[in-house]
Amino acid sequence: MNTLDAYIEAVFDFEKNQDPAGYAERSGPPEELPAVIGLISLNFQGLEDEISTRIVQMSGLNSELGEIMTAELSFKNKVNLFASLYYKLKDSHHFSSINGHEEGYFRELLNAFTKCEEFRNQILHSRITKDWRTQQITRKKVTAKAKKGLRKVTEEVDIPYLYNIADYIAAMIMEADQFFIDFGPKPTSHI
Repeated sequence: MNTLDAYIEAVFDFEKNQDPAGYAERSGPPEELPAVIGLISLNFQGLEDEISTRIVQMSGLNSELGEIMTAELSFKNKVNLFASLYYKLKDSHHFSSINGHEEGYFRELLNAFTKCEEFRNQILHSRITKDWRTQQITRKKVTAKAKKGLRKVTEEVDIPYLYNIADYIAAMIMEADQFFIDFGPKPTSHI
């Protein structure tokens, strides 16, 4: 094996460079910062899955066809499809919400879904650093857009704020689930 091939195998070949050691053996006990960022990511995935599940349920498709329909949709498109199906079915199907305030409740639910995505993007698409001496956590985001040009955002964040984001997203999973507790066709009156 020549020098280049040996280097490629040692550095770039993922399959040949597997370490069986677990997290604690490699890194020690988990740190709060990466753990809470992981929770934000996992909870957002859970919310996206919940919305996809409810799209399939409202569409009446079997799970495999539903997965085909939702697999490649962005989160925003899933929320739009979720809303469109709700508006199509709201007069003929029962959803669990606040009696007399169904439209307002549903708007708030959609707004909350959008807010969850904004939070996820705010954290996962930023550079988060921690000064291990001061324990200060900083979020930095640099963008360059046609409308605004170069934009830099730097802000201090803390662990409770990040946990609040993770918890908010988890609460919206439960809220979406709750919305479908009594889902089904409304009884028809035979007058």
